[in-house]
Amino acid sequence: MYSTLLWATDGSDDAQLALREARRLLSPGGTLIVFHCDQRYSGGKAGGIPVVADEDDRRQRIEATVAELEADGIDAQLVIDVTHHAPARAIVEAADAEFAEAIVCGSRGLGAFQGALLGSVSRDLIHHAHVPVVVVPPRITAHA
Repeated sequence: MYSTLLWATDGSDDAQLALREARRLLSPGGTLIVFHCDQRYSGGKAGGIPVVADEDDRRQRIEATVAELEADGIDAQLVIDVTHHAPARAIVEAADAEFAEAIVCGSRGLGAFQGALLGSVSRDLIHHAHVPVVVVPPRITAHA
């Protein structure tokens, strides 16, 4: 159990699955740092535009999730970092700044195509974080 835990979310369904694990790992009375990286393109004509087209929808979903957590009595603190840097770097910096004891994230958020272009955040976290990283795989679907 962790008294301060950072849940890294991109607002995807897989990130929501990771939230279940974060809630399980959070000590009673602990603090859940809900961290979202709003990654932006840098330079050129696209400079300042979100990398993910539905960023506003994702942010609204995350804010609604934080409200639900607070309604359930969880000390949830939302941190959104608008950055041109890689998400894993921003997550590691936030975990350090918030004195998180561990990071919980999903193994896939953006999907195969965007993940191939932008890289695997969970893989980078495992290599660069200064605290344990719990990577929650996507749900397993039954094949008929």
